Amino acid sequence: MKSYKILIIYHLILIQISSFGQNLESVKIPKLNSSNHSLENIELPFWDDFSSSQNLNNLFWSEGENVSVKDYYNIDAPSINVIEFDGLNNEGNPYNNEIGYGVCDVLISDKINLSFKSLKDSVYFSFFWDFNINGEFPDYEDSLIVDFLNVDKEWITVWNTNGGLLNFKNQFTYNDILVENDFLHEDFMFKIYNKGNTEGPFDSWLIDYVYLNDNRKGNDSIFLDRSLSFRTNKIFKDHISIPFSHILNANSFIDSISIKINNLDNDIQPINYTFKGYVSKENTEFLIYNKEPLSPILNGLEKRIVKSKPIEISSYLSSSDSSSIDFLFFIESGDSSYVNQNLKLNDSMRFSVNFFNSYSYDDGSAEFAAGLNQNNSELVLKHKTFSEDTLTHIEIYFPKNLYSSYSSDIELVVYSDLDNENSKIVSQLSSVNFNDDFNLFELNNPIIVKDSFYIGFRQFENSFLPVGLDKNSNTSEKIYYKVDNNWFQNDVIKGSLMIRPVFSKSDYVLTNTESKKFKKTISIFPNPSRGIFNLSTKVENITIYSIDGKIIKRANNTDRINLLEFRNGYYLIQIEDDNRIERHKLIKN
Repeated sequence: MKSYKILIIYHLILIQISSFGQNLESVKIPKLNSSNHSLENIELPFWDDFSSSQNLNNLFWSEGENVSVKDYYNIDAPSINVIEFDGLNNEGNPYNNEIGYGVCDVLISDKINLSFKSLKDSVYFSFFWDFNINGEFPDYEDSLIVDFLNVDKEWITVWNTNGGLLNFKNQFTYNDILVENDFLHEDFMFKIYNKGNTEGPFDSWLIDYVYLNDNRKGNDSIFLDRSLSFRTNKIFKDHISIPFSHILNANSFIDSISIKINNLDNDIQPINYTFKGYVSKENTEFLIYNKEPLSPILNGLEKRIVKSKPIEISSYLSSSDSSSIDFLFFIESGDSSYVNQNLKLNDSMRFSVNFFNSYSYDDGSAEFAAGLNQNNSELVLKHKTFSEDTLTHIEIYFPKNLYSSYSSDIELVVYSDLDNENSKIVSQLSSVNFNDDFNLFELNNPIIVKDSFYIGFRQFENSFLPVGLDKNSNTSEKIYYKVDNNWFQNDVIKGSLMIRPVFSKSDYVLTNTESKKFKKTISIFPNPSRGIFNLSTKVENITIYSIDGKIIKRANNTDRINLLEFRNGYYLIQIEDDNRIERHKLIKN
């Protein structure tokens, strides 16, 4: 089962909003990947830029299950994917050193045979590092460390750097280390790890482009490699996914694809690039660019963003309900492929655009969570539809959270205008499930929406209530929150909040002036409950049965069920209303 690393980050966030008295908080959730402990003896070169997969390559690494492979769009890394170090393990739990400080994430190589090398072979170990700007910065007392294993099988520290603003450069820094005689043996290994706050997702660092080889020079950060530095995942200006039925009206919202190409060599390099799409459901492929020359030629050590022309996806899709388009962008740059050093791995990028029945700013994966911790506060997300349609559900990602004690219901809300006190068009109580997926809330009364609207919830406790936050896209300006009866536009949380409007056919016939309700399944919430259950509408007769079939209670003309007097467990309920009968299962806990 997927677990989430979550801990409230109090530093920085509360400081930035303290003048307003709000508590808009950001928390980290878990990292999920592992390596196999192969501990094989490998030969030079050793090279890994982590671009080939979201998991560690177990041919290179003997330990690293607690580090994350990440692909942040905004970090300007040397190549696709980086390794992240912080204070949480892969189970989503803090390391919790006795003094609250110590060694956290550890990455250890496999054994590397250096027995035939000497100082004259000039063996250097190198890497790029940076603070994680998508996490909580390391402080002055925190450090990132590299150890080498000597011939006596002792770990010796050969390099370290400290956190703090003086060392923050907002760019990756190159470092290399000469491998000296004490480490030139057949079982050489290196270890990268961080020391810091072990009580949560604090003191976060990034590592990229790890390289060990002979015949190198000190301070030589030149590589005969051209790379893509991040993956993109959307072709619309803001959205990653939109409803299929809205595609025809989406062309004006389609944006260019931006891809950054890095030349890690100091010489100019001609490059051709290809960009194509594939519609799997229709088994069709289309070319956007085919071996297009990059013009002008890429200069030495240059980083350049390539912007594609807008992609009118409606011309590539039939009238059938195509669920997705897969895209591939790759460069042809003369990069070489060797054993243990395939420089072509970072030359390609794949992503998919999905068409479900919802609008999504997020990619479905939450690196962090954000939320409020004040009773009666509200958190909403601004959306804009490409087509007028019926809003039937709201999806909200409430991640599994060991640190939130929130246990009440929430009030689902939809507003047409936050400046108008009377613009709330949906108000509905619902229960919250902290799980590994979106909560899908069905609206008791679906509504027609067009243009801009706001969806979210009001909470009823001072406990922190976390919502998933995708850090790989940033639509933070669309987040609003209400505290002490005042609305604020977010300016402290960066990312995309995982709250989605869902559109579908409804059991209601809606027009601009009237809403005629047909017979509809009655919803019961919250369920499970501590004893009080609400019905979506008042009904004529209710009969409640124990799990063994005995009648334990009856009620008439009500929209509320009270089981506080009964023990926890399962109950059956029969509802008779308007010449129909429905049966439901209740859970009291």
